[in-house]
Amino acid sequence: MKPTYCVLLLAALPACRPDAPATEQAAPPVATATVAHPADTLHLPTGVVQLLPSSAEEFNKLPASSVPDVANDSLEEVKSLATAQGRVRRTGRDLLLKADNGREVRLTSTPAAEFTIQNGDAVRYQYQGSLPGAHQWVVRAWFWESTGTLLVDQRTGRRLEVLGQPAMSADGRFLVLTSPGLGGGDQPNTVSLVQIDDDGPRLRWQRELTAWQAEEARWAHPGITILKIRHTNAQGELPNDAPVSYVQLPMPR
Repeated sequence: MKPTYCVLLLAALPACRPDAPATEQAAPPVATATVAHPADTLHLPTGVVQLLPSSAEEFNKLPASSVPDVANDSLEEVKSLATAQGRVRRTGRDLLLKADNGREVRLTSTPAAEFTIQNGDAVRYQYQGSLPGAHQWVVRAWFWESTGTLLVDQRTGRRLEVLGQPAMSADGRFLVLTSPGLGGGDQPNTVSLVQIDDDGPRLRWQRELTAWQAEEARWAHPGITILKIRHTNAQGELPNDAPVSYVQLPMPR
């Protein structure tokens, strides 16, 4: 059963529709297109974007996300909270985050006894870390078979529910989030772009992909990210040994 959070998030975003093969039909400017080869196109609300081949060498030269991925483990959170200088704290099932303007954001996890596959609203919130260059706290939302991400603005307390692991641009103005979801379970398979405004984070676009998954994003410079991706096979499956490739994704502003 897919968690209510993910279903609502994907349904609410007009820019988050599964990609359709580019070779099958012409697509209007805001439609989607499957990236069947690293050097193909991706249709975004801003228009068609050409994906260009890149390499592992170029990808590995770039800094990884400054917020490491985490396991669903309370001890992991203790380590993260120790770096939050008291502004993020745990009180029982509540995670409390206090913004610069005095606003306190309270995230309450579902009691353990109610965290079941039958309860689509069940969620556990875990503090993951901080992106100070973007003024964001990052909180992982654990569901039964998938995860979400909450960005909480450190200045205003404004929050945004998104999908995937964030990678921040060097100027702190944008985050690209990758949510690989073709390997089984109910994790949505998406790539997203978030813009950091003066009052907090804002979702620019989110794409649900069907023929490939983005496993990680790294920023080459403010206008380009390099994605580490894997494609499905002819049967539409993503085997464990699916080869890795790399593409440049120009980021329209």
